[in-house]
Formats: sequence, C-alpha cells, structure tokens
Amino acid sequence: MTTININNKNTVKLLDILKIIFENNKTNTISEETLLSLYYIFDQTIFASLELIDKELITKYVFQPSNRYFYVVEGRKGAKYMCLIQGDYCSCPSFNFSVLLKSDSVYIGHFTNTDLFLKSHYTLQCKHQISSILAEIISNVKVTEFDDSEYQSQILSIESLSFKTPTHKYQQK
Repeated sequence: MTTININNKNTVKLLDILKIIFENNKTNTISEETLLSLYYIFDQTIFASLELIDKELITKYVFQPSNRYFYVVEGRKGAKYMCLIQGDYCSCPSFNFSVLLKSDSVYIGHFTNTDLFLKSHYTLQCKHQISSILAEIISNVKVTEFDDSEYQSQILSIESLSFKTPTHKYQQK
C-alpha cells in the first residue's frame, strides 16, 4: 500500500492519487471497488469524466523529439480544452472558477486529515483533468504526434477553441 504525505500540500497531485487507486489494476478496466473509490473522492464529477472517456473525446498531443505532451479534451459546441496534468492546469472555465478563483481552494488552504484533504482538494479538479488521467491509466486515449516546431501553434489553436468567460484575461472578441 502506498502512503500519501500531506504535510506539504504541494506533494500530493491528482495523478498520484489516481495511480494509487489503480496501482493493482492490471486489466485496464474500472472495477466496482475502484469506481466506489473514485466516487468517494470526486463525487458526481467522476461520472462526467467517465462519459468523456466513453465518448473517446480525449487526445494526447505528443511533440517529437522532445516527447512533451498535453491532453486535449473535446467539449460542447466545438470547444477544446488543454490539460497539463503535471502542471495541474486546464483551460476550461470550470477549472478557472472552481480551482483558481475560489477562496477556499486547496492552493490556499491547509489540511491535517487525509480524507478531508482528498475530498476537498480533488472535488475542485475539473472533469477534463480527471478524464485525461483516467484515459491514460486505462489505455483509452488517442495519441496524435507533432513535430516540436508545432508546439506553440497547437497550443494557440486549442486555446482559440476554448470556451472563454469574462474571467479569462485575453478573451477573444
């Protein structure tokens, strides 16, 4: 069993939690026990995340030869969102509002109870981040490769297709 050190709030990442949940899963499927664990942590957001996986709306953009990557999740009405899993970022409005702008976000708070930490922190993650990691773990992600020289243009392209809210500094007109 893997343990989680929450003394330093920066040591626990969404990816770490999901890897722990799936560490003994060799089938690339989600068991009933695993689903219950995911539901306990993410509540209703897990179902929206699983729906994105079922509809195959997640693509991993890999840039060669550097092997840099990010995930692109297709949203409603042609929107696309960029997820940086290692950087804890998603370009969707939900991430912007629920994670970055909330005054009770874990990026500001401190927790001493593991269950409280897991429930409060990871319910603030958006469905795009959760689905990107889950799709990778269960090997259900499309991969598209690009040359490193296309990295910036692909980011700009995805950002131009992200649904913008007034909270985005560089909202397109």
